[in-house]
Amino acid sequence: MSDVASIIKDIKDISTTILKKDITIVKGFSERQVEAIAKQTVIITEGVASGDIDEELKKFFFDGLKAMTENFVNTLKGILSVTLEKLYNALVDKLWSIVGSVV
Repeated sequence: MSDVASIIKDIKDISTTILKKDITIVKGFSERQVEAIAKQTVIITEGVASGDIDEELKKFFFDGLKAMTENFVNTLKGILSVTLEKLYNALVDKLWSIVGSVV
């Protein structure tokens, strides 16, 4: 029979394992994407400052920058959603196995 302290430990262990692994994936992805967005911003800013990018082209590049940012956020939402689903399933499986071990 399980006690509350061991169930709490199991929940924390499962959560830590899944979150640490997936956060590493998110961190690597987000660092690359943030760097790309920042570089694109600098390129646009320098082009506007030098006059190489006019108002029409600035709008085009800014729309692209907004799309990059939106895609970045949407991808993060998807990754986090999958991570939370994996965590939920792992926790429910563990709790079910604890209850099932008594029957």
